[in-house]
Amino acid sequence: MAAAREPYRQAAVSHYHALLERRDVKAFAENLQEELKKRGAIFGGRPLCPFLRPHFIGREQYLLMQDAVRGIFRALSVLRPRLLKEEKFKKILGFTEAERELIEVDPGYEEFSVTSRLDSFMLGGILNFVEYNAETPAGMCYADEMIKLFDSTEIMREFKKEFPYQYMLVSDRLLQAILDTYEEWGGTEKPTIAIVDYDGLPTVPEFQLVQKHFQKSGYKCLIADPRNLEYNNGVLSYKGQHIHIVYKRLLINEYFDHADECKAYWEAYKNHAACFVNSFRCKYYHKKAIFAILSDPQYQEGFSDSQIQTIYTHIPWTRMLTDCSTTDPQGGRIELLDWVRRNRSNLVLKPNDDYGGHGIFVGWECDEGAWEAAIEKSLKANYLVQIKVDVAREHYPSWNGSQVEMGEYAVDLDPYIFGGRVAGFMTRLSGTSLCNVTSGGGATATFILD
Repeated sequence: MAAAREPYRQAAVSHYHALLERRDVKAFAENLQEELKKRGAIFGGRPLCPFLRPHFIGREQYLLMQDAVRGIFRALSVLRPRLLKEEKFKKILGFTEAERELIEVDPGYEEFSVTSRLDSFMLGGILNFVEYNAETPAGMCYADEMIKLFDSTEIMREFKKEFPYQYMLVSDRLLQAILDTYEEWGGTEKPTIAIVDYDGLPTVPEFQLVQKHFQKSGYKCLIADPRNLEYNNGVLSYKGQHIHIVYKRLLINEYFDHADECKAYWEAYKNHAACFVNSFRCKYYHKKAIFAILSDPQYQEGFSDSQIQTIYTHIPWTRMLTDCSTTDPQGGRIELLDWVRRNRSNLVLKPNDDYGGHGIFVGWECDEGAWEAAIEKSLKANYLVQIKVDVAREHYPSWNGSQVEMGEYAVDLDPYIFGGRVAGFMTRLSGTSLCNVTSGGGATATFILD
């Protein structure tokens, strides 16, 4: 069991803290921050990792994660053809007419989401996936740089003598997943890859890390604003350079903000002039309502018993917020809105299609009046309700720019996934209920204890 060796993991954390206390912590912290800046691990001009230790997970926890991810992806593979064919799912997922136009185009390969990330909380042997970033998961090269930096420190070399560990670098797996998809799409030339998103975003340092890695691996790689792409005679190009693969970091919602200026981008996709990874069909999985479909018995036709067991074990009860009858977490029949009103201390309301913690209402942080207002507001939008999950909280030393602080943080352990398998991790830490970098949280490296 994953929880069986939790005392071992806790002993590893205590040992690391003891090693840290024996050092000049101020010098260690300042050096760590300086190295992170040199490596480009910054977000919006601030250090991504103010923390002075990595996150440790046990080998059993890693294997639990792999098994859970595999089960969820097998269920999604069963569901995939039904999502394409059955109108009811498009309605549940809340596709707009503009989104429907995008997803109707066959991208030239089967998988909806080649590169993805599940947001999860792991507490001992309990693992819950709360959201699925299937559109354009960020932070892969950041995670690699944090791992390489921590692994190079004297404290980790000393730590490893007592607690051997391994780690997973994501960048090589990312490139291979993109190249495999390009081959399935029909690409035969050695590709030029374009990382495509708008200029001036806080993620530009990460794009530069990805570009550097792809180029070091022998592939020409550009960073391009979709408004500056050109499409002529069946060729997508940027400043005269033919693009074979679009590594699509542009969010679909943000594409719509400037769709009239991104005509070459859309025409190239529609006419299969380049292989887009991920395709626009990633939106089937990226909508938060995908968990409302997976976790509702009425939509589980074709799932195996083991897949259903995996879903109920690792995906929290989730429903679209509507005036309807459904089943509660124990399987009993309920009137949903009445039940939601009576159970705010165990529920959260989420917008179906947003990110960065925007628009979320946390029931246990609301009084009765605020919760009723949140329900009314959510009913006018496209929202879902999800049951509260157990969140791991751990103490981490951090550097505030002048001194070391020890604080308690919620730990969001997020696996990157290629081909239905865990390819690495981003561990996000936050002092609030929302664990994401966009809303002010931080991140640290992840190491697997042997």
